[in-house]
Amino acid sequence: MVDFKTEFKKPVSGARNLLKKMKWLVFGAAFIGLGISMPSCPGQQALQQQVETLQTKLSSVEKQSAQRDSQMKQLIAEVSQLRSILSQLNNIVGAQSISIKELESKMSPKSRAMPKPPKHSDKKKGK
Repeated sequence: MVDFKTEFKKPVSGARNLLKKMKWLVFGAAFIGLGISMPSCPGQQALQQQVETLQTKLSSVEKQSAQRDSQMKQLIAEVSQLRSILSQLNNIVGAQSISIKELESKMSPKSRAMPKPPKHSDKKKGK
């Protein structure tokens, strides 16, 4: 048995679908054409000015960022240089510490063996 309700809803030929698609295509093209042909929308100039100011601010921020980036690279180079100098200084101080300890160990027996100086009396002579 044939269902006439669904049978007639089917397109009879491909021409019917093509006509529907063409209508939508023409409607879309007309809509796009109107959008392009309009001289200006209300508030478009204000929006354009905002875009231009944001672009100038962005360019200045990019310049500042580039300057700060170069400064950071210089600081990183200086910090690495300081680290190498500090490691050399640490080695020098360590070597001097060892030599100071050796000197102290050599000097301590001599300082203990030294006699104490005589004590002077606080009395005044001749009176």
